[in-house]
Amino acid sequence: MTGLEAAQQEIADAVERLEPEPVHTRHVTRLALQLFDSLREDHRLEPHARLILETAAALHDIGWRVAPDGTRHHKASARLIRDQPWQHLDPDTVKLAALVARYHRKSPPSERHRRFAALGYPCRELVQKLAALLRVADGLDRSHLQLVQSVTASLSPGQLRVRLNASRPVPREIAAATKKGDLARTVFARDLIFETRLPA
Repeated sequence: MTGLEAAQQEIADAVERLEPEPVHTRHVTRLALQLFDSLREDHRLEPHARLILETAAALHDIGWRVAPDGTRHHKASARLIRDQPWQHLDPDTVKLAALVARYHRKSPPSERHRRFAALGYPCRELVQKLAALLRVADGLDRSHLQLVQSVTASLSPGQLRVRLNASRPVPREIAAATKKGDLARTVFARDLIFETRLPA
């Protein structure tokens, strides 16, 4: 087993142990990684950033375990990620993944936030880009029914275009992803456009 495979298995084990709704988080992870892969030439992040995103996406909702009403569960998720006894994720990966998970909802990264402000500029940029992708992916499973089956994305002048393959019309998902796309619009300096492809 490679180091990456060992890390991914450890993440999967943590999901099984801690995640109240693993089907949703596994699906959000797939969508987030599809966005990452299709925008690879545009976001220009190192390959290891993909593992940071995978970790954050897979565990972004574990805070529901300690915040059953959902209040501040994003902050609880970040804390739980930091507190796990990881064997195959290095401390920097854990620190960054926790921050990306923390920003999957509510306010975007800000220098007013102590942990984010403590990062150097390259790491701040990484957290912003990955959190932007996670927020959109999470919005695209707003109903928790996996109606958006896959996504691709591309940048053009003035637009970040996200193409959805869906089993039926998904107005609720598009509305949620549009709202949570605030950070993506800022990070990529483009309007966020969604296009849906339905079965023939």
